[in-house]
Amino acid sequence: MKVFISVDMEGVACVTHGDHVKLEGPAYEEARKWMTGEAKAAILGAKEAGASEIVVADGHGHMHNLIPEALPEDISLIQGVPRTLLMMGGIDGSYDAAMFIGYHARAGDAYGTLAHSFSGRLVSEVRLNGEAVSEAVFNAAVAGHFGVPLVLVSGDDQLGEEIAARLPWAERVITKRALSATAARTLTPQAAQTAIQEAARRALERLKSMRPLELETPVEFEVEFRSPMSAMLAADIPGVERREARRLFYAAHDMLEASRIWRLMLNVCMGETQV
Repeated sequence: MKVFISVDMEGVACVTHGDHVKLEGPAYEEARKWMTGEAKAAILGAKEAGASEIVVADGHGHMHNLIPEALPEDISLIQGVPRTLLMMGGIDGSYDAAMFIGYHARAGDAYGTLAHSFSGRLVSEVRLNGEAVSEAVFNAAVAGHFGVPLVLVSGDDQLGEEIAARLPWAERVITKRALSATAARTLTPQAAQTAIQEAARRALERLKSMRPLELETPVEFEVEFRSPMSAMLAADIPGVERREARRLFYAAHDMLEASRIWRLMLNVCMGETQV
């Protein structure tokens, strides 16, 4: 049994503020320990269920957050950028299951703690086939392209509601109850890690009941940027249609193409001059 684990930071227990998730933040070092602890818990649970190969992908920010020496020695770790499939870089059809740890609600969520969609600075909304989605659903669709089911998601309750509606078969661990963008009623790190380990084991024990998220094709990919400048720059990518001042549209052959176009858009806009 081969398992792919993508790990973000904003959905980790006790992470509630920008100081936790930014490399220069005074609380970052503490938060990356919590993040690593939750990743380790998912690994241990997967092993208990019989996983024979586990690959962990660091998926937050610069993607150099997880502490390698704190993880089991018999796993593989993916770190660094760029990656063709962003947070899912490294996944393919050889995996039996995917798990998302430390994920968060989508941009525009009313209460989601540290909610955003790929870039809080640049992006207001991401849509697939007409529906606004979180990073978790977008990435689940990437996994689904390869026939890999998402079996476990951990994060706040706002994300949990989206996963319950879109991927009801997946195990969910609620690490915190969101009160606002920078406040939550949260589990302790140890409690969250215990819950994740147990859920990872349960998820793989139920693997036969899990389903990959396979979207209808062509995939209609839309993004609304915060700035018209971002939309103007990204609209130069061939095939991209600018439908409104800040909203772009692209009809992708599949989720791999949608993910690659999305990475191009982000790369184009990262260095823009705001006006």
